[in-house]
Amino acid sequence: MPWSKPDPYEPRPDLAQYLRSIGPKMNTSEMDMVVYWQWVHAALPGHERTKEEAWEALRMSRLHAQDAIDKKIVPLEIYDLAAARALQPPLQLAA
Repeated sequence: MPWSKPDPYEPRPDLAQYLRSIGPKMNTSEMDMVVYWQWVHAALPGHERTKEEAWEALRMSRLHAQDAIDKKIVPLEIYDLAAARALQPPLQLAA
């Protein structure tokens, strides 16, 4: 079944606390969102990134974006970017 974005989207109410407290496994949507959160909201002075810089550097996969949206762990500030990534067609391998 194809993935479709929720309308409307609301992140989990405790998102900030959740992203500060979990110890995510590597290569998961949770890890992507924790890294994003740390870069934008919890970096030491002089090391913070804008949301655009953090999103670009994150290079979140289409499947991770879908999973993060489904788990309601995407901050509203980047929801449109994550939804666009989630809706990208799968990569086609050359024959």
